[in-house]
This record gives sequence, C-alpha cells and structure tokens, in this order.
Amino acid sequence: MKKLAGFLVAGLVLAVALTAPVWGDPSGQVLGHPGADTYNHLWGYWQVVTSLGGGDSPLHTDLLHYPEGGSLWFIDLAGALASAPLQAIAGPVVAFNTVVVLRLAMAFVGACLLAEHLTGSRAGAVVAGVIYGASPYALGQVYNGISETVALGWLPLALWGALRFRAAPSRKTGLVAGLLLAMTALTNWYYGLFAFLAVLPLVMGAMGPGLRAAAIRAKLAWPVGMAALLVLPALAAFRATLVASDGLVSREPDFVERTLWAHNMVDLFAFFLPIRSPDLKSLFDEDLVVVVYIGLVALLLAGLGAWRRRAARPWLVGGLLAWILALGPYLYVAGRYQALPGGDWLPLPFLFFFEPFPLLSPLSHATRFTVPLQLCVAVLAAWGILRLEEGTRLPGPLWGGLGAGMVLLELVLISPAPLPLPLAPVAVPAVYDALEVEGAILDLPASLQVLARSRYNLYQVSHGRPIPYGLNDPTPDLLQVNRLARSALDLERTSVDTVAGVLPTLDLALGEAALVEAGFAGIVLHLQEVPPATRERLWQHLDLALGPGERVGDQVLWVLGERPDG
Repeated sequence: MKKLAGFLVAGLVLAVALTAPVWGDPSGQVLGHPGADTYNHLWGYWQVVTSLGGGDSPLHTDLLHYPEGGSLWFIDLAGALASAPLQAIAGPVVAFNTVVVLRLAMAFVGACLLAEHLTGSRAGAVVAGVIYGASPYALGQVYNGISETVALGWLPLALWGALRFRAAPSRKTGLVAGLLLAMTALTNWYYGLFAFLAVLPLVMGAMGPGLRAAAIRAKLAWPVGMAALLVLPALAAFRATLVASDGLVSREPDFVERTLWAHNMVDLFAFFLPIRSPDLKSLFDEDLVVVVYIGLVALLLAGLGAWRRRAARPWLVGGLLAWILALGPYLYVAGRYQALPGGDWLPLPFLFFFEPFPLLSPLSHATRFTVPLQLCVAVLAAWGILRLEEGTRLPGPLWGGLGAGMVLLELVLISPAPLPLPLAPVAVPAVYDALEVEGAILDLPASLQVLARSRYNLYQVSHGRPIPYGLNDPTPDLLQVNRLARSALDLERTSVDTVAGVLPTLDLALGEAALVEAGFAGIVLHLQEVPPATRERLWQHLDLALGPGERVGDQVLWVLGERPDG
C-alpha cells in the first residue's frame, strides 16, 4: 500500500505539472484546443449527468439534432458517470478538468505497477511511468479534447491483474483481473480490445501441463465471468445506438472505409522523428493534432532492456505488432499515401486483419495502437534501467531520476508534444439570457467547420435549450429544407455583396412558421463567427425577414413568431 501511495503521489505531481495552466482558473477554461473535440466532450459530460438527474436515459437525447433527437452513446460515458459527484459540487468544467488530470496520473501509476511487477526495479518502474503517463501521444489527446483516449491507466492495470492471476490463480486475483479488464473496455473500447489481445495469449500460454496450469483453468471462470458480466451489456447497448435508425453517430464499415480510414492516417516517420504528421489543419481545416512520437530516450532504454533478455521478448514482439497496426490500413509517408504500380494505395496488415471481422471492422482510429506500442516501450525501458543498475555501482534511484529527467527534458525541448497544453474558454454569450420564450435555438452561422461549430454545444451546457446540430455531423437536413433557414445558409455561402431588392416574403414567412411549429423560439447570429464580407448582408436579410433583431454584445437575437409594434 505504501508503494502504491508513492506511485500515486508522484503521478499526481506529474499530471498537475503537465496541466498547470488550467489550474489558474479551473472553472473558466477547459483542457483542450477550442477548435478540436473539447467542447463536444465537455457537452457529453454535462448531458449524461443532466439526463440522469432528470430521470432520463443518457442513451437518447432531444438536445441535439432537434427536433428529431436520436440515440447516442456518449463515447466517454464512464468518465461522465465518474464525474457526476464533482459536477454536482463544482460543475462540468471543473469535473472534466479533474478527470483528465486523474487519468494522466493513473496512466503513470498503471505503468509503474506493471513495470515493477515484471522487472522488480522500482527505479525502472518510475521511468516506465513517465514514458507512458507523459507520452506525447497522451498530451496530444488532451490537446484534441478527446477525454476517453486519456484513460490510459486501465490497460497496464489490466495486464498487471492478468499477470498476478497467472502467478497466483485464485478467486480474488481472478475477480480483480476481470474487473480491471472490464474497466479498460468500459472506459475505451479500443483499449479494451488491446487488453483482450494481450491478456488472451498471456493467460492461455500458461495453460499447459502442471499444477499452476490446472489452477488457472479451474479459476478462469472468475475473471472471464466478471469481465463478461460488466462488458457485454454495455457493448450491446453501445452497438444498439450505432445501428439504431435514429443513431446520431454511425460507424458502419462502408462509412469507415470511405471516409475515416482515409482521414485518420499517420506518417511512418512520425513515430521516430519529432514531427506531427499529417497536418490535419491544412488538409481538413481541423484543429486536431496527430502525435505518435515515441521518444528517442525511451527507445534507447527499450533497446537496452530488450537486448539478450528472454523475458522481454513478448513485449518486443508486442510492440512491433502494435506499431505495424498503428500505421493504419495504407502506408502514409512524407505527407502522402504510397501507391502500388497500378495506382492503388499500398495496403498494410491493419486492413487485412480488421476487414473480415464484423465487430472489428468499424474501428477507424488505427493511431490508437500507439498506446500499446508506448506501453511496450515503457516496460522494455524499465528493463533497460534495471540493466544499468545491475551493470554499474550507481544506485537505482539515481538511474531512475536520471532516466525520468531525460525523458521529461526531451518531452519539453524536442518532442512534438503540445506543451504548454492549450485551454479552451467556456464563457457563454449573454444573448441567451435575453430570450425569455421557451423553445429551441438556431445558432448561425451554420456553415462553420464542424469542430468549430461545437461551441454551440458549449453554449447549450449553459442555456440548456435544444439545438439542431449534432456532434460531428454535416449541415442538418432542417437547414436544407426550411425556407428561412436555407435562405440564411445560402447567404453564408455566397459571394454576392448585397441582399436581393425583393425578398420571397411568403417563403420566408412559411419558413419562420415551420420553425415555430417545430419548437424553435429564436435565432442567434454570432457576428464574430461570420466573415466581414458576409456579416452585414446576413444581418440585413434576417432583419428584413423577421424584423429588427436585438443586439447583445457580439450576437444578434431574433425571437421567432413575434413582430415589433409598427
């Protein structure tokens, strides 16, 4: 227990140091880039707790894609549920920030426990914890605001639990192993898959002849039963939201292959050179970063640990397999896909391994295989520290401090990790307080890049009114078919400098009436989001169609169904 407490304290210190900027105002800013997925995930934390507080299922929401709503499994459901007590006290922003910090600390602790169990070196364990818990990949995911991918700690804990069960099979160790495996899956389906792929050969490989193998077979029902009891119902519910006719998130294999695989590429050299590749900002106008850099210090220590060490071979092989899969379905090098003589992209094992399996084919983010790769490198690096301890007269703590210091120095000075981490402001415009009529809100402009549009989800966390947008969806059908909304959308996208002299008054009136009938109470135009060349004509158009709007700060509000006197 004392050892665990020491690891936990060290992990918290490291995590708080890495996220230091946010603690100046933990309720007024959130960890992550404002143009990435940050606001979507903050919204999810709020939506889950709000639904449960109102006695509703968090697996369906009318707040998005209004008026239809839809089925939705918020991808970090486990984090949202864990944050509920803190949300009740301090709100969703503080709760989100706290969960992210605790997850970074837990990644450090999990890697420490696993590495010490394997190597027996406390110094090596600390170095492994720093390599894994402060990895450039982990910090890149904090930058991206994708909170479930920061839940890195359960994977090494699941492997630690499986190793303990293998060494001393019993009901207790079996239940612990099953619980840790289940938590890995429930916090992140990808990491659960990685844990299963690692634990299965780990346990099955020990089930040959012998007393211990017989004990493992006799007790195997405990970890399997515990994991199945917790995971299978959740997996069925998650799957149901994906295939539901009103599902708000789709992961059909055809959609994944046509769009997401071509989007979630990773450069072969990015694992070994301090670069971020591809550049999603220039390719897709997305403020997301792809950071898979492993670290030169970590690789050098891992090479030292793997050299002529039989016990390290499975971790070396596992790391190589994870790296090959992390490259994705097609080879991407130096900013472009590599082609075969016929012109097709050069396929990689990820494509052939996942296509035949219905449960695996929806996986699109191959870069997440960087996580088991980084963990294998961390474990091998712990053996490297052990070799330095054994080969010199210098004490272990000195090697541990030196190794951890060099890893952190490289992280700050050389690596492509996004330090200092960006912060997204959570201030909400006052315009929503000026709308006294109950009903949904149509925020404009609608033609923002989809991640930039997620700030409308942030505003909803404050005003609580339904909106027509989804999480990462294209322009809603409502805006395409409603005559008033479509006219505004067309003006956003046109280069014409002036509004037409004669407006289709009847069409616009019918469009407004349809919005009111659907439950919309107002339209909010966010002036700062509209290019100057478009701003005036869009504002003028809505004024002519709906009557003069009320300006509140940088927003203009039109109350639907009302006309000013005169």
